[in-house]
Amino acid sequence: MKKIAIVCALFAVVAGFAFAGGGKEAASGSAGKTKLTVWGRDLPDDGADHAYIKALVTGFQAANPDIELEYIALGDPGLMDKTKIAMAADQAPDIVQSWGGSVMGGYADAGRLLDLTSELSAIPGSKAASAAMSWKGKTYGIAPFFAIAGIFLNEGIFKAQGLKAPTTIAEMEATCDKLLAAGIQPFACGAKDKWPPLAMYMYLVNRVGGNAFGSAQGRSLGFDSDAFVKAAQIYQKWVAKGYFGSKPLGESYDDSQQQMATGKAAMQVTGSWMCANFANKEFTDQTIGFYAFPVLEGGVGKATDCMGMTDIGFIATAKAKDKKEAVVRFFKYAMSVEVCSAEPGRICSVPGVKAPSALTGMASTVFTKAESVQFWWDQDLPPTVTSPLNDAIQTFFIPGTDVKQELVKFEKLMVENVGPVKK
Repeated sequence: MKKIAIVCALFAVVAGFAFAGGGKEAASGSAGKTKLTVWGRDLPDDGADHAYIKALVTGFQAANPDIELEYIALGDPGLMDKTKIAMAADQAPDIVQSWGGSVMGGYADAGRLLDLTSELSAIPGSKAASAAMSWKGKTYGIAPFFAIAGIFLNEGIFKAQGLKAPTTIAEMEATCDKLLAAGIQPFACGAKDKWPPLAMYMYLVNRVGGNAFGSAQGRSLGFDSDAFVKAAQIYQKWVAKGYFGSKPLGESYDDSQQQMATGKAAMQVTGSWMCANFANKEFTDQTIGFYAFPVLEGGVGKATDCMGMTDIGFIATAKAKDKKEAVVRFFKYAMSVEVCSAEPGRICSVPGVKAPSALTGMASTVFTKAESVQFWWDQDLPPTVTSPLNDAIQTFFIPGTDVKQELVKFEKLMVENVGPVKK
């Protein structure tokens, strides 16, 4: 699951930093300073969704004049793509922004990450944060912010139409039908970018079959089994009914944001990282709320089953083994109340950081009620199958597609790359 789109760019902030214990560090920077190279996704600019990164880069610079920091923003998907190549070639930087999951685990298994289990154990944070950046009992980084998917809902449109946030799939369908009758597009999506439809499909599979994904990932169930097929058929039916507009494959994620911001669409199932923009009056004059995804009558999944993952996290690579003290200082600062409080929208895992808006407060409430949080499938599955997964989901938007056959094709790919279903 990718995050909010930005223009892919290469941007470096290089500044003189010092570290109090610098004598123990490798003097790899200018004038004997320890140099830390960090690859991130976002530019540290004035964008609302980049506020934390800007505070992190500039604040760390001011607080640590003995460390030379080189921060490079690679955009999305540039960060993931370049990281994969660099890790494979053992040419990674000291620190990389990461969402954890099995992708991070693959790097750990390959010996590319730095074990900081003991060094990070004292940093205040939620159990979810520690678990997200751990693999096979070892902790490799930090996760100051989380994201969960839910329903962003236009409160004004719903009030005008006499509607309430749906709590069941049947209510959701009835709501969408009423919105269509009123000439309002029920959902914004942005299927052109491939990854945005994943969140809703994850929820539908869960609501139909509970932890069907976990079973398929562990190879006790196929991705072409009933839960996946039935969820795909629900999705396909909604597309055919026009719930996503007349041309969802022609609209990008940026387009979907504008549809919500201008009141052209009533709902969007996406990550809570959008709280910053949807709560920003300069971005939208609409009043938008955040709600849990509905349950399916007769289904297995519960309203307390959430889909989500680390929203902003960082891992240390084995290349930084001689700079461990500087890396830990960077991680401690990244998990500080001071810098985390600069974030205007995301759900924070650090104790003492208040929700920056009522919208983030709503998302945080859904998160705190969650009994389980399933990581984004395209972060929790091996990289060899993640792009094909999103390709398969995109076919649900093509009229006449045999969605079961598409899932059969994907299951064959899983067998080739992960292994067959265990009988």
